[in-house]
Amino acid sequence: MGRKAEATIEVIDWDPPRQATMRTINGPVEMEITTRFEEQEDGTLLTINGQAEFGGFFKVAEGLAGRQVEKNMKSDLASLKRLLENGSS
Repeated sequence: MGRKAEATIEVIDWDPPRQATMRTINGPVEMEITTRFEEQEDGTLLTINGQAEFGGFFKVAEGLAGRQVEKNMKSDLASLKRLLENGSS
């Protein structure tokens, strides 16, 4: 959205290789994200759950910002999947 946002993230739960939970401790967006990894027959299932509370400029554009975050996350995860499966970009 043409804006740069910086935040400090703290790991609050670490259970390798199954789960990690992180939260922001400062920045324009309060969020907590949990990632879970589950072994499957043909690979690994990655589940990401998160909650966010937007502040500052992002509060005004909360709906748009939320949709943009979701779009970026889907794109990033598709790229990661492709890299992991093919070993190249």
